[in-house]
Amino acid sequence: MYKKVYQAYCSLTRGDQAELKRCNLKNMANSPAYFRILKFTGLPDNAQTLRILFLLVGTDIDEAEESSQSVAAALLQAGVKEQQIIQITRSGENGIEYLKRQLIRCKSIKLDSIGKLAQFWGDNARRSLLKDYILAEQD
Repeated sequence: MYKKVYQAYCSLTRGDQAELKRCNLKNMANSPAYFRILKFTGLPDNAQTLRILFLLVGTDIDEAEESSQSVAAALLQAGVKEQQIIQITRSGENGIEYLKRQLIRCKSIKLDSIGKLAQFWGDNARRSLLKDYILAEQD
């Protein structure tokens, strides 16, 4: 599913990609480029698809498994502080907006890692992000 969304995003024109980069999560749902993604992929118009696309847009995704890293490891390598991760986990549904701001700083994120985080965004996903970040910090 994540790969289909990412490939559909990559196949869009530069204008549509730029339009999606300028959108926040709420505005993206009404963007023509978002509906083009739905047409290309055949996925339903729901919150999960919207969140997945929102996090994929503007981030450095690496499809090669061996050279990419998880979201938590990428955040750690980009210099994101633990306090900022705690802020993301405590901010509820708005946390995805804060997470997006931090993901833009990251390099070569694993597609499955960011896709699962976006698809299942909720209390458990936020808790898991914090746990993975702290465990990656200790390694």
